Amino acid sequence: MLKYPKKLNIIISCGSYSWGGLEMFSLETARKLAEKGMNVKILCTENSRLLKEAAHSGFETLPFFGKNKNIPISIIKLKKYLKNSAVDVIHSNHSHDLWVLTPALKWSGSTAKLFLTKHMASGVKKNDLLHKFLYNRLDAVFAISTYIQQSLKNTTPLPDSKIILLPVGIDINRFQRNRLEAENVKKELGLPGNKLIIGIVGRMTPGKGHEEFLEAAKILNGKYEDKIYFLVIGGASYGEEEYENGINALADKLNLSNIKFIGHSDIPEKTMTAIDILSFPSHDESFGRVLLEAMALEIPAAASGFAGVLDITIENETGLLFRPKDAESQSEALEKLITGKELRERFAKAGRKRAEDVFTFDIMINNLIKHYTS
Repeated sequence: MLKYPKKLNIIISCGSYSWGGLEMFSLETARKLAEKGMNVKILCTENSRLLKEAAHSGFETLPFFGKNKNIPISIIKLKKYLKNSAVDVIHSNHSHDLWVLTPALKWSGSTAKLFLTKHMASGVKKNDLLHKFLYNRLDAVFAISTYIQQSLKNTTPLPDSKIILLPVGIDINRFQRNRLEAENVKKELGLPGNKLIIGIVGRMTPGKGHEEFLEAAKILNGKYEDKIYFLVIGGASYGEEEYENGINALADKLNLSNIKFIGHSDIPEKTMTAIDILSFPSHDESFGRVLLEAMALEIPAAASGFAGVLDITIENETGLLFRPKDAESQSEALEKLITGKELRERFAKAGRKRAEDVFTFDIMINNLIKHYTS
């Protein structure tokens, strides 16, 4: 076990009101830092799900962000806190937080280091004076993929030396297939035990590729309907319920009788165990944590070959890639996995090994602390 120079006072910041991968990652990072002996608090939005989950996990919360984006009041609250507290590091997972973090740090006189993990790409250039002020205070920005790293270089005033590639980590022990019996999970979910379960996992939101997944399912049913069954894990986030209703309606329109929607899962490592083949058809994924979780669970996968996915999947070694937004290409890749048992087994083993070697939380957290203390 690594030993660290001192116990750091760290604030993990995420001002998002939603509850998805970004917010869950913030809480998980806080947990892992606390396990390493760090003193961690969570800066979040009042009445948010993150606030509730963080408090439930035993963290002191700082609900200084307002849901109505009242930035001046948030700055005042954080400035007052920083003036009266010893903070070594503030680490944000939401770039919009900088509108509060940078001025509060400056006006409080705090010498705390400021870091940002960038999870999503931006096509908007941020080289104006105001953004230079916001970004200049950062000690470093962590890009979760080479795709994000390049986006930061193209759109921000940051020098290359402050842009650091640091992939997202997962709890490799939590996502371990032999923890649960797949057949028992299938039975509990009401899934057929004699068919291959082809699943899609993720928030029900535009751009995740649910439309093409359903269209690919229709194509595959033309050949293998007696052998396959489709599972959709994930629900709509706040304000996106209409989109979810549209996806359910599309399944009906395509006459997909061999499909089940089970909504959001609080225990993804359990529900995902029911999946025999994962499809990951996201149009423009900055990283693809679900894909990584599937690899750790030894689930063979076919994924949209673009953006951050290319940092995770090695084609024909750990999985298959298909053309984004292309149901036909997706169905062809899935067909190879449906008909190729040996291919599925090979990808399952290689995917698990890659997850263990490159993408564990221990690797990520140790690197974070190294940068915090350098």
